[in-house]
Amino acid sequence: MTRYRLRVTLIGSEPEIWRTFDIEGTARLRMLHLALQTIMGWRESHLHAFTDADPFAPALPGQARRWESPDFEDTAEGALSEEDFTAGDVLQGGGPLWYEYDFGDGWIHRLDVIDQFPSDSALTAVVLVDGANRGPFEDSGGPHGYAEKLAIAADPQHPEHASITDWIHTTVGPWAPHNPGMFDLIGVQTELNLLFNPGESGIAPYDMSGIVKIEAHRRPGDVHEASPIAEFASVLPPPIRSELRQHLHRTGVLEPNEIDAETAARIIRPFGWLMQTVGANGLALTTAGWMPPATVLDGMTELGWLDDWIGKGNREDLTPPMANLRETAQRIGLVRVQKGRLLLSAAAKKALGDPQSQLRLVAGGLLRKLSDAETDAAVLHLLAIADGTPHDERWRTVAFGLEVCGWRSATGWRFTRQDIGHATFRAQQVLDQLGELSARRRRRGEEDPLIAMFAREALRY
Repeated sequence: MTRYRLRVTLIGSEPEIWRTFDIEGTARLRMLHLALQTIMGWRESHLHAFTDADPFAPALPGQARRWESPDFEDTAEGALSEEDFTAGDVLQGGGPLWYEYDFGDGWIHRLDVIDQFPSDSALTAVVLVDGANRGPFEDSGGPHGYAEKLAIAADPQHPEHASITDWIHTTVGPWAPHNPGMFDLIGVQTELNLLFNPGESGIAPYDMSGIVKIEAHRRPGDVHEASPIAEFASVLPPPIRSELRQHLHRTGVLEPNEIDAETAARIIRPFGWLMQTVGANGLALTTAGWMPPATVLDGMTELGWLDDWIGKGNREDLTPPMANLRETAQRIGLVRVQKGRLLLSAAAKKALGDPQSQLRLVAGGLLRKLSDAETDAAVLHLLAIADGTPHDERWRTVAFGLEVCGWRSATGWRFTRQDIGHATFRAQQVLDQLGELSARRRRRGEEDPLIAMFAREALRY
């Protein structure tokens, strides 16, 4: 059996977009199609075809062959099935082979055989060797349209800059690299391994997300099947899921957090104060059901909130910071009210004096009692915080993720920033209770770096 080394070049790309990769000669053309989609960064959302005829040369009757997917409803006359032919069948003459993707944009790829060698059963069916530059944006209008969009996006003074930038955010999304010079060989090979050799990919066999490692490779703090990020990724369309996986690895979001007890206490300080104040025996509430004035004032003072507050700060019903803290703590399952007392949940009581366990409780409770849409929005919001997306751009990440999951706004139009604000409101209520920044500094747009640490933790629990 023969293994082929191919060089694929995207015709018309400048600078040239190319890849060198090895593929088993026994691989069906369908497998070659999937490999090209993966290594070029396409989303498999358009028709495609292979041909051994140069599309830029005059056609010679009876000599050209064309292979299409048998799933196509309207195949070209005389087209052969890509399921019935192997790479070896069409490359044994030395090539070249041509691959067209998206007949509207007309992306033409030329595949040249640059070497042949015996098969090696120890190797994955497809191995990426080298390459340069990211693949074009889907639906960007062919080589000329892609080049034009890149030029406009790079020129803030161009009259269409805002609209093209918005198109990139909306269509390309936050997880595919926008840098045209980006080429992540390791990330793409990881995707190829998962696609063509899942048993040896190191990923748990029943994990649909593709990010949960097998038990033998799992480290403390690695994501597991029930983690929010794994559950979210598992419902994404496969090409978008692939982009998300590569983004997670590039940004290090999946790397285990190492949060010591002191840092954990700083992150959850308001919730920590409330749990400590309620204590193992609970806290007696007033006849109206509020926390005692002395307790409210103690909390406002100890947490540094009194400095930003006008008033005495000793009545929960007139002091929203404390009322919001208690309401949020109840929603995420830290405390409950019973017979006129504020009590800790069993898990919170067990975690008393252990800030790291308390942090995991808060992280695990963030999605509690949220609707399905709110849950997806919250996970996306946490991801945008964890990966360092600028504050003003995070809503776009949430909007893109919700749309690719099939959610639609009430109006049926694209999600607005206000829509996303509503969708993430209850998750943001939890985040607003974290960290050490004063309300005044938050209003000035400052952000506590502890929040990003929490976001990474919350994606795992």
